[in-house]
Amino acid sequence: MPHLRIQTTANLSENARMGEILERMVHAFSGFETIQSASVKGYHLLHETWCLGAGAKPGFVHCELAILSGRPLELRRKLADEMYAELKTCFAESLENGEANLTLEVREMDRETYQK
Repeated sequence: MPHLRIQTTANLSENARMGEILERMVHAFSGFETIQSASVKGYHLLHETWCLGAGAKPGFVHCELAILSGRPLELRRKLADEMYAELKTCFAESLENGEANLTLEVREMDRETYQK
């Protein structure tokens, strides 16, 4: 059920290693309590066309973690903090070169309406 979706702009050098990055991120995600490794789905969306506001860095990385609702806020914060740190490591080159902004979001899927 848990989903890990990474969106990037096409200008980032790390896109060439996306398979490795996804494996690393899925492994980290799978290590959290209440996350069953066999249920994790990791995927990448590459944006060939994008537009950012004036003054923004030329590209972006956005990671969305989707989990079923009901987990305590403390666990969700820990998940966000640790996965953001992992994402920063994975995209260190683009961050150091000022090529991208990095964001991460933890979303809850409604347990009552999620279909599997």
